[in-house]
Amino acid sequence: MSAAFRRESPVIRDGDTPPRPHEQVQAFLDSSGSSPDPWSADIATVRADAREKVLAVTGEPSSVASVEPIDADGVPGRLYRPTGAEREVLVWAHGGGWMHGDLDTADGVARALANRAACAVLSIDYRLAPEHPFPAGFDDAWTAITWARRNFGSVAVGGDSSGGNLAAAAALKARDEGVELAAQLLVYPVLDSTEGTDYKVAFQQRYARFAGRPGFGSNSYRRLKHIWETYVPDPAARKASYASPLHAESVGGVAPAAIITAEHDFLRGEAEDYARRLKTAGVPVELDEYAGQIHGFFEMFTVMTDAHHAVGVAGDAVRRAFQSSHPIQPSKEFSCDR
Repeated sequence: MSAAFRRESPVIRDGDTPPRPHEQVQAFLDSSGSSPDPWSADIATVRADAREKVLAVTGEPSSVASVEPIDADGVPGRLYRPTGAEREVLVWAHGGGWMHGDLDTADGVARALANRAACAVLSIDYRLAPEHPFPAGFDDAWTAITWARRNFGSVAVGGDSSGGNLAAAAALKARDEGVELAAQLLVYPVLDSTEGTDYKVAFQQRYARFAGRPGFGSNSYRRLKHIWETYVPDPAARKASYASPLHAESVGGVAPAAIITAEHDFLRGEAEDYARRLKTAGVPVELDEYAGQIHGFFEMFTVMTDAHHAVGVAGDAVRRAFQSSHPIQPSKEFSCDR
């Protein structure tokens, strides 16, 4: 299991040692079939393919005391309770580029987090683009949080990838509205709509043939560009703080953060940048990087040992947040120096 935080700047340089995937990542990529191009295939095809691939790697779901459908003021969801008597809840937003993913694809993670964090988990089925562009998904996340605050004693928010974006944005809105959240759990979150950052541009070159897959870097760049264009069609709106949390004027006063990243992830740079901003603003933050890992590993319970470890780290952070007034303890190694 690999969970070492890398202290150095995430900026990728041409002279760096060629990136090496974890052996389980290599095996997974070698056995993976191709997917339809998201920028050319119809959305129904993209969603069906993504759903099939996620369900193939999540494995047998963990047992919990109860799972019930919830209407959170118009937002569909599922409420998972590990014992049935929880007064704390984690509102969870699934990943999928704001375009795919659903309650079924999030089921394995929601159950695992509920058991490890010893809290209820409200998994939400927020509206998706392109039918419902920004701010629809964000509005649904905030509506679900508002519902959760009326029905539970304490609320945290979390999500992976695009869901991590919604969680970070909701934490900003909570700060703006004077709403207390116990924590924000951000798993390889999307945080910055800027296309041409040094990290993203260099990623294309360094990861041109990552794990023997030609075009890995450039396809990652094109995919994220398409995702942003679909989620926030108006370029001027992409740097709004609730769309791109990294562009918030201030991050001071937001909920304590636990952030999980993957070494070989196109989004790693912006997650580390956000962690630095949080730390500089005095927000408690934990940052755990999984060496050798790729985007999406968090839900791959049948093929990645690190998935089990990462859910444990995430669940422990949420549990501590609910149990303590000072829940998140920054890593002693964490530095915000460039």
